[in-house]
Amino acid sequence: MVRAKGYKSYPPIDRYIRLKMISVLMPIYNGIEFITDSVISVSEQTYTKWELIIAVNGHPPNSEVFNLAKQYEIVGDNVRVLDLYNCKGKANTLNEMLKYCKYDWVSLLDVDDMWLPEKLEKQIPHMEKYDVIGTQCRYFGDLNTSPNIPLGDITGFDFRQVNPIINSSCLVRKNLCYWEENGVEDYDMWLRLWTQKKRFFNVEEILVKHRIHQSSAFNAKGNQHKVSDILQKYN
Repeated sequence: MVRAKGYKSYPPIDRYIRLKMISVLMPIYNGIEFITDSVISVSEQTYTKWELIIAVNGHPPNSEVFNLAKQYEIVGDNVRVLDLYNCKGKANTLNEMLKYCKYDWVSLLDVDDMWLPEKLEKQIPHMEKYDVIGTQCRYFGDLNTSPNIPLGDITGFDFRQVNPIINSSCLVRKNLCYWEENGVEDYDMWLRLWTQKKRFFNVEEILVKHRIHQSSAFNAKGNQHKVSDILQKYN
């Protein structure tokens, strides 16, 4: 198997230890200018049993973006930067990143978002009972409010009404992860897992800061049409 630049081999980890360790995935195509804030927000987590995998996709090999991201490996041995220059699209990149995860739980952080320090710590107690664990968030940048999403045990919520999981807040079992390249890959996966009767929970506290700016996915044109397409698939 061809390994991406930045791949390292690690010894096996005891299964019990792996159960509550987390692989944080940060794919980067655009938004490298925000990376300092996002990486610092991971490094300052009160829960420290994590690895951070940063992957640069869609750029030429050894690109300027990759070399900028590579500098953040100085944070520690638990930070790795991959050059996934052959990957096109966020979903394909995330699926490829799963191959490099050491742990059984995956958390996502978009490079333009940030976590509050207790984000992972507040999610950990729910890992035994639930398959997907999110949190409430606060928008910042071009908006300054919080989304109207259901909180607590949301397994019985109708996911066809609204996407109830903030992408940069999610903590999900790795064996359930698979993203389709359709522009709304996160909502598509939550809908698929919801129809499979997986269990969902949203921590009520605001533990994620989701940046809203001109080029963010929040403002992406055509998103409503894409959402309509996937809702037809699950109706």
